[in-house]
Amino acid sequence: MAASFIDIASTAMPDHRDVPDPFAPGRSIGRNERCPCGSGRRHKTCCGRDAKVVARMQAAMLAQRAGALDEARALYGEVLARAPELPDALHMLGLIDLTCGDLDSALPRLLASARRFGDAWLPARQSLGTAVAAAHGVRAMQQTRSRWFDARLASAHGGAPGGAPPVAGGSISVVIPSYNHARYLGEAIASVVAQTRPADEVIVIDDGSTDGSADVLASHVRERPGAIRLITRENRGAAATINEAIGLAGGEWINILNSDDRFPPHRLATMHAAIAGTGADWGYSRVDFVDDAGRAIAPGTSDWVDAHRRLIDGVGACDSVGLAFLEGNRAISSGALYFRRSLWQALGGFADLRYNHDWDFCLRATRLSEPRFVATPSYDYRCHGRNTILESRERARAECDAMFRRWYGADRESGRPGSPLAPSSAVWGDLYAVRAIGAGHAALLPPGTIERLAERAIAGAHP
Repeated sequence: MAASFIDIASTAMPDHRDVPDPFAPGRSIGRNERCPCGSGRRHKTCCGRDAKVVARMQAAMLAQRAGALDEARALYGEVLARAPELPDALHMLGLIDLTCGDLDSALPRLLASARRFGDAWLPARQSLGTAVAAAHGVRAMQQTRSRWFDARLASAHGGAPGGAPPVAGGSISVVIPSYNHARYLGEAIASVVAQTRPADEVIVIDDGSTDGSADVLASHVRERPGAIRLITRENRGAAATINEAIGLAGGEWINILNSDDRFPPHRLATMHAAIAGTGADWGYSRVDFVDDAGRAIAPGTSDWVDAHRRLIDGVGACDSVGLAFLEGNRAISSGALYFRRSLWQALGGFADLRYNHDWDFCLRATRLSEPRFVATPSYDYRCHGRNTILESRERARAECDAMFRRWYGADRESGRPGSPLAPSSAVWGDLYAVRAIGAGHAALLPPGTIERLAERAIAGAHP
């Protein structure tokens, strides 16, 4: 790795405990504290080394933060004249170029910085990713239009040019995984029974609840003999319970209903017509958010709900419905999904993930078939403070990052996907990685991906 503040050792600063903090006049900073320059390193191994380089680097950063970009550019130039391979200075100078819209200068500087930092400082790769996305973005609209044109040709009349439109046939199974939601089960069951297009079967598995859910479910089964199949057993987790219920189902079409949520009366009729009736293999609906008591949550009353509404509404701005899943779980819940049982079989079911099994299912499904987004709200997602996804944001994020590392890592080895619009480099070329970067996944892409994109952008290559 080339020289950086970590290993420059020409004119060292005095080795005492505290030195002045250049970013906060009057304050001293300990040598073992994080360096105020923002590198993330300890001060003694960062700005506590070469005094002249340090002074100019800190002055440049102050100027940059104050918006004096010309002054900052000149100071970074002085730093690089003394330490030509210093990745910190290259990185910051590249960011100034990027801010000013000078991609021709920003790309080579940020590429050199990212390579010299290697894996030691991921923000350098993320900055390079931002520049790469900007460089490739000017060609994105043309490429997206081309992919859609090809996909429409391939899927005309359900893949049979000149054939008759598909008919919304097939039986429907509703499966309900139940776990410690005794107080909501009455609404859930009632919402299935009240469907304008009745389910052909309803299968409920209680996953070892400890709150009396099994007794509540048994009472509903007695009230509706033959209408509901109930299984109670020990706890195995949500994904295992969903897979077991679908494995027992006989319907061609599957809709999950999580035991704390509910269906509007038109749910099955709407989804069957919009998906089975158009020849699609799967899709998802817009959801409505309700509170613990089942009342609609108004916009502006919950930051979490508002963010997820924006996530749903943003699908129309994406290149395709499938590619939109790189940016977030647009379906919000497994209950919003509607899919062929044969698709579930082809995917090997839901993966054993605690927080993201529905998102993972959607990602894998996009490789086989482009989903259909049903804009009509037809699933009530209940927010009650005990939703699994809110249990630990840190663990959910770690599981999500691991999921996407596997996803991106397998992309090159997965071959040509079945869907002509699948999120894949085989379909979208460089734009696929550009969209991954835009989703905040620069650090999750395989090593070298962003650097190769930068090289092609510098060379003027097309995706």
